[in-house]
Amino acid sequence: MGADPALIRMLRAGRDEGRDLEEALEWLARTFGRHSSAARVGAHVTCREANVIAYVLAAGRHLDAAVVWLDGHAASDTEEDTHGRPGFDAARYITGR
Repeated sequence: MGADPALIRMLRAGRDEGRDLEEALEWLARTFGRHSSAARVGAHVTCREANVIAYVLAAGRHLDAAVVWLDGHAASDTEEDTHGRPGFDAARYITGR
């Protein structure tokens, strides 16, 4: 799943919608990128839902917040869950590197 090219053009063009989206993503990153919020809220979402939030954060250039979010979610996962295996590396999982 890649970023929508029209969305990228809109953000680069600096249209009001782009600024609104940038501000919304910043607030999302501030909220879900806090360790306390990630641990508290992350425990109550499925792995798929956690991945969606992480993807939105990463696509919005908030990779650090995406990693914090997934680490917070993973802390409550069991070994049978997507993020619960020993040695889970959120940064590697998100970036594929």
